Amino acid sequence: MIDAHGSAQAERETGRVEAFSDGVFAIAITLLVLDLKVPRGPEPLARQLLDQWPSYVAFLTSFGTIGIMWLNHHRLFSLMHRVDHLLLVLNGLLLLGVTITPFPTALVADHFGQPGARLAAGVYSGIFVVIAIFFNALWRYASSPRRAPSILKVRHDSAEVHAIHAQYRMGPIFYLLAFVLSFWSATASVAVCAGLALFFAIPPRRQTAGIS
Repeated sequence: MIDAHGSAQAERETGRVEAFSDGVFAIAITLLVLDLKVPRGPEPLARQLLDQWPSYVAFLTSFGTIGIMWLNHHRLFSLMHRVDHLLLVLNGLLLLGVTITPFPTALVADHFGQPGARLAAGVYSGIFVVIAIFFNALWRYASSPRRAPSILKVRHDSAEVHAIHAQYRMGPIFYLLAFVLSFWSATASVAVCAGLALFFAIPPRRQTAGIS
């Protein structure tokens, strides 16, 4: 059992981890705008702005994706009342993926419509495969009934926990599909990533059936 003082300390530690993570998300999402360049060539400004449309698409897709990752990260941590060493490590790995996101975004923006577009889309979707795996690892560890005392504020077999399990296990599968699609079509691959961002923006629907 954890006494009142220990519980308060655990809550503070959890809050510190979430605050640090929020800072990382904020920096990563801000760095995305660096790929939007101010046109300086001799061509008409309108033409130069229109020619940058791949940068706009990549920016909006990744801005939405990082924002939704932050939303899901916050949702998970709102269910936790303590952290431990391994949870910190898993959270760090997730943040590693988040901080890398601006790089494949710039890669897609620079090569969209070019010979290297499919490779760029493969790197882009591949990064999200890894991030989805890290998200699942973090959540599965935190929600495991083997954690004693429990990391979660709710029961590990609650409908809310099952709903998150069901939604999150789809991430690696469909991001892997986006990665495979990149070998044939960069556009289709990026479109699947954008669709998945919208999917994870929707709160998971609670269900009563058990999910392993």
